[in-house]
Amino acid sequence: MFRRNEQHRQKSFFDGEHLLPQRLRQRLRGSWAGTFYRQVFCRIDEESFAVLYSEKASRPNVPVNVLVGAEILKTGFGWSDEQLYEQVCFNLQVRHALGLDDLRAELFDLRTVYNFRRRVREYAEGRGVNLFGAVFEQVTDEQLEAITIETGWQRMDSTQVLSNLAQMTRLELIVSVVQVACRQLDDGAQAPWREGLAPYLKGRPQQVCYRIKGDEVDTHLERLGQILVELAAGLRLQTPASDAAALVERILKEQYDLQDDGTLALRSVEAVSAGSLQSPHDPHATYRVKGGTAYRGGYVINVSETCDPDNPLQLVTDVEVAPNQTDDSHLLERSLDRQGERGICVEKVTVDGGYTGPTAERAAERHRVDLRATRVRGRGSAPHRLGWETYSWMIGRDRQPLRVGCPKGQIATLEPGGTKGRFIARFDHAACAACPLFKHGCRVHPRRAGPTLYVRRRTIEVAWRRQQLCPQDTPIRAVIEATIRSLKRPFRAGKLPVRGLTRAKMVVYGSALMVNLRRLHRHVAAQRQQKRTGLLPWETAPLPSSLLDGVHALCAHLRHLYLRVSPFTCFRHATIVA
Repeated sequence: MFRRNEQHRQKSFFDGEHLLPQRLRQRLRGSWAGTFYRQVFCRIDEESFAVLYSEKASRPNVPVNVLVGAEILKTGFGWSDEQLYEQVCFNLQVRHALGLDDLRAELFDLRTVYNFRRRVREYAEGRGVNLFGAVFEQVTDEQLEAITIETGWQRMDSTQVLSNLAQMTRLELIVSVVQVACRQLDDGAQAPWREGLAPYLKGRPQQVCYRIKGDEVDTHLERLGQILVELAAGLRLQTPASDAAALVERILKEQYDLQDDGTLALRSVEAVSAGSLQSPHDPHATYRVKGGTAYRGGYVINVSETCDPDNPLQLVTDVEVAPNQTDDSHLLERSLDRQGERGICVEKVTVDGGYTGPTAERAAERHRVDLRATRVRGRGSAPHRLGWETYSWMIGRDRQPLRVGCPKGQIATLEPGGTKGRFIARFDHAACAACPLFKHGCRVHPRRAGPTLYVRRRTIEVAWRRQQLCPQDTPIRAVIEATIRSLKRPFRAGKLPVRGLTRAKMVVYGSALMVNLRRLHRHVAAQRQQKRTGLLPWETAPLPSSLLDGVHALCAHLRHLYLRVSPFTCFRHATIVA
């Protein structure tokens, strides 16, 4: 039975902070734990998790805000489950951050954390709603409103992370799928091919493949293909809707080709899609090569944060986790859609070239957002040709190209060509004949009807986008790379501690909340310092000139004394004198 947790608001005489001296009590409240308690813990809406519990009168639940807060702290500090539980039991700051100040109160068991995660994961997979994502959005929206942060100008970037998977060869992958499928079948169903399965069920996939010689790999892959066909038939009869049946069907479709005579043929490595299965333990993780680095079995994280220079601090406003094959333009579209649903006003977004393209441009136009790209996709023109961006393009309100101007100022009307999406412009023959660029890099071709320019609609859009680039925004956009490093700091070597898309989203949302928390804590500490001394922590009051002169005179006198002592002593204290 669900019940809200209000007990933390009622302080007890036995609270841990009341047992501390006044100085340490103030220090505890002013630490990150106090900021977490006020800015995150007290803002968590527990009602959204009521769907995970029974409506019947039964034993009350462990406080949801405690469990959610513990998950956020675990991700932010990179703790294991055992380390998290130890911190909750014995760390006074962690207990204060989670509202567990009463040292006599009974704590939850670690098994409760496991069951809570399982319920959140099953609800997300069944209903398509990640409750941790709802917590991130709700808490962040309240923080933005409380501190009055302008969200009109934002910056966006993406990064790659790996799932918590072992790197598998092709043979290891197929053997692991066979082992997973066999666990779903009873002994009677395995009887027809038990003898053929025996070599592949003795040990883990790596141990099985270690005993296979290199020149025998293709033979085993073909044999495993036939076994997979039989397993698929057995799973269709016993458990047609199981995950194992879907894995077998998927691996057959991705790794093998069905011939006309009914036999299976192994696909070449080049013919296997990058979106193919990388591990049976994480079906959503895919393969991608970006920046010359291969990411086998991972996800892409898209981060959007405010960047208005008038803001007292910048906060992460939106986070998206998707299979790493997802294009940046689609991530931008989803981010704008979600922020629009939350009522966040976005007027302009500073991005790099990966976020340009038709999808991103349509999304920006739909949300009336100024897409300020520092670069644009696509290669530049050849050195001996004029770039399309050197021409001036006049486009109507309906995005219909109207006229084009050449680099020398001659203007011509764009008319639809014979093929959809193509345009033709005819220039004055006499003006082109006298132009030094004609036939020397110019895009205008000599034709019988006169000098003619052939251009596609997409070429015009890209050229116009190149003319609208904002290279002056590069320093503003580059700051988000530090945000991404902070977000990935708990993930060692860029590898998530979990598997599966739902669990990946849960830990990334928690890490994003901790990034915002650290910024809020620095902001609150700066305000407190300024209120106490009138100066910010990074500001120092200038020393009086008389005091500086006295310090310099004292240093000169000490240096004179050290020079009169023995050379050994002078050598020992040379650093101090300097």
